[in-house]
Amino acid sequence: MPALSAACVALLFLSLTFFAGAAKVAETAANPAALASAPKAARMGDHYLLLVNTAMASKMDAPKMAQFDRSPYDGLAVSFADGYDTSPVLSVTPMQAQVASWKKATSRHIWPWVYLNRMIGADSAEVNPYIKVPYFERFQGLDLDGKAGAQNDFLENWQNALRLAKHTGVPGIVCDLEFYNNYKAYDLSELARMTSMPKPDVLQHLRQLGARMADIAARENPDATLWFLFTGFTRPEYRVIEGQAHYLAATYIVEGLLDQIQRRHFRIKVLAGGEVGLGYCHTSLENLREAIGKRAQVFAPLLQKYSGTLELAGTMTLWSDRSAKKNWVAQGACGTSSAATVEDLVPYMELLFRSYRYNWLYGSPNGGYFAFQSESAPRFNAAIAQAKARAYGAAGAQPRL
Repeated sequence: MPALSAACVALLFLSLTFFAGAAKVAETAANPAALASAPKAARMGDHYLLLVNTAMASKMDAPKMAQFDRSPYDGLAVSFADGYDTSPVLSVTPMQAQVASWKKATSRHIWPWVYLNRMIGADSAEVNPYIKVPYFERFQGLDLDGKAGAQNDFLENWQNALRLAKHTGVPGIVCDLEFYNNYKAYDLSELARMTSMPKPDVLQHLRQLGARMADIAARENPDATLWFLFTGFTRPEYRVIEGQAHYLAATYIVEGLLDQIQRRHFRIKVLAGGEVGLGYCHTSLENLREAIGKRAQVFAPLLQKYSGTLELAGTMTLWSDRSAKKNWVAQGACGTSSAATVEDLVPYMELLFRSYRYNWLYGSPNGGYFAFQSESAPRFNAAIAQAKARAYGAAGAQPRL
């Protein structure tokens, strides 16, 4: 799953810190001539809508892409290796071949999607079978010093995603910073304990990792947009340590990345996705409006500091009917929302689209939303198109080619 479930968000409140590393990115074989002739990054325009629904490259085919092509979205996030993948890093060539095959069925943008979880060590107390593998058990917390090789693998995934985006002419890449393997590591004190590093060193490593990510992006795809599903900047006092407030550990990676972009005057753009700061669900339209306003206040100094680089993106999830809700969509604000159907969510989407230029919808089966199935997708597509028409006018509701 791409985004934080309700349970994961709850765990975020119990923990804090993040990872980083020191290690040089292993270079994959790249054809300089091919890179030079790659199409320019697509412009996102005045508004853009991205679908995020854990689309796995191995499960996508022409019929699914053709169904997606009939949607009001501008792009789709696709992961070529899931959040728990430990196989050898995939090179650009096979990914590019897959995208080329999909482009026969859709003109929409295919955004490569990478997971930070690749370099997060397993929480031994968890029973998740996906993390009970030697790869994740050979280091604690995060591979901050790079000795386990996991940081290098993540950075190589990051590098190849950026190369793929450049080759295929899409605006950029999607990055999921969620600590699926170990939510305790969000806590800076816990991460310091796990890695046996002093907290100042942990912070330094996290920021250095972000700086490396910025350097790689500037080298491989200098006009890329980096769409983070969340940044965590709305949690400035996630944990107070020795009287000092600290962010989620993941946030320091983004901070290091932004600082490096600003320091080196890179052209890279960064989108803060809103998964944590805005959330997927709201009990009422007024509640969503308040959340948008509160988020704007928190981000105001950051948007000023990183002017020209950082921008807020919006997000929400959808459901067909109350009866279709299950798991996290049946809980919290999702479960108690006054919107009973996807048609009732049209005003919510309209407000979101009016508030942010760039938005992503989490198409979760927990809400009965199956974006690649003809039995499910048309109803959602109609509601989304209606919201776009109300927000942008009829012309703005047309799919982007």
